Amino acid sequence: MPAADPPRRPHYLAPPSRRRVLGLAGAGVGGWAAMGFAAAPVAASSAGVADASLAAGLLSRAGTRVVIIPRTLSTTSRGTGPATAVFRIGYVAVRWSGPGGDAGPGLAAGPGNTVPAIRLRRANGGYGTWSPLAVGCPAERDDRGPGASSAHAVLMGARTATGYELRVPPGASGVAVTALNTTSGPPRRLTVPDVTAQAALAAVAGLSAAVSSSDPARARAVPRPRRAPLAASAGPAPAVGPPPAAQTTPPPAFSATPASSAPPGSASSALGLRYLPRAAWGADESLRLDPATGQPWRTTYHPGQVITVHHTVTPNDDPDPAATVRAVYHFHTVERGWADIGYHFLIDEAGTLYEGRWSGTDGVPGHRPDGQVVTGAHVGGFNAGNVGVALLGDHRTRVPTAAARRSLVLVLQALCGAHSLNPVGSVDYVSPAGGARRRVSAISGHRDWMATECPGAALSTALDAVRLEVVQGLL
Repeated sequence: MPAADPPRRPHYLAPPSRRRVLGLAGAGVGGWAAMGFAAAPVAASSAGVADASLAAGLLSRAGTRVVIIPRTLSTTSRGTGPATAVFRIGYVAVRWSGPGGDAGPGLAAGPGNTVPAIRLRRANGGYGTWSPLAVGCPAERDDRGPGASSAHAVLMGARTATGYELRVPPGASGVAVTALNTTSGPPRRLTVPDVTAQAALAAVAGLSAAVSSSDPARARAVPRPRRAPLAASAGPAPAVGPPPAAQTTPPPAFSATPASSAPPGSASSALGLRYLPRAAWGADESLRLDPATGQPWRTTYHPGQVITVHHTVTPNDDPDPAATVRAVYHFHTVERGWADIGYHFLIDEAGTLYEGRWSGTDGVPGHRPDGQVVTGAHVGGFNAGNVGVALLGDHRTRVPTAAARRSLVLVLQALCGAHSLNPVGSVDYVSPAGGARRRVSAISGHRDWMATECPGAALSTALDAVRLEVVQGLL
């Protein structure tokens, strides 16, 4: 388990005094958010350094720990099958070009229709029922050529299948299926940085100093905060759904867990939140290399303008969410050709926060030290300066768990602080990569950018209340 955040001692200052301190120090909403996440007492002598330097200090004190993580097993077949794998399959990644069919939630996938569908082979050799293949979170890189063919890709949970067979719409071509096992491969013993959620979120919020120095107008776009961002959210979040089975089910062997348990009496997290940087959940960094050159793909950075919320459309009640993150990483990096995972942050049903897209060696997730956001691949044509946060699971009909929702609020608070965004406001997004424009909410859903169900009807409905929780924490 990740090391616990340091214990937080309560501190109390009257709101007028806090506003005065912030005004004298010139700290914006991000600086105050950084101080709140850092859990440091606020004083005139320290308020002026509540920026990236404070957060960097927290990260620099991080130690290391040992984790045992399995290598990902994969095998790819061409065509509709039937096909089998020599290992138990946890996920299948299906790709094809041409017609997408009429797949949707609850739509039958019987013979004679045009719905793309799959059926899985059981351990006893028999097949299950046909299930429609619906593209749940469609996305693309910003540099996808205008003449590129219509491509479709789906990542589907297979649990412990041993094979599969497909049906695709008439006219579909280039059908390929990759079977993935992210739980049973040869184990790797890795030494990884022991970064707390508190330090990671303080580092993100503290980037506001770098952002404000390059664009002072944006620092004035949000009213000065009046109280600590975590003061209203230190207690349990309101219940918004049943707890996942993952919270009571022990993780499988070789999960992304430390080789030894935490020492007795270790301090509980100040945020009640676990954080796994890339190495801790098992990101195979060799996948980010261009096979032709052996060098990493080109990485770009831009000022942050907006935040977009997604769901991964992976199975709910996930017994091993870190294994699912590894499957999503392989799907985006290898099958989709996005050079890395498309999202900047991911959150599982237990509220654990995962570092997404690689942004550098400074330890600040999703950003460079100057506050610019690494370009992801989660909203095609609108990725530059757009921070993607994905909740693991399928939220078309199921609301996020209380733990996932609380973690989402905390991450959004840090991001709004870093980029001086009004959580309940709108922004006029302009892509620095291609000039595409869109007026959207500062905290938007994937469906605000394109025709898609993502982030699911249940999560989309909850976003208005989530925005209010974020702004209440910042004000």
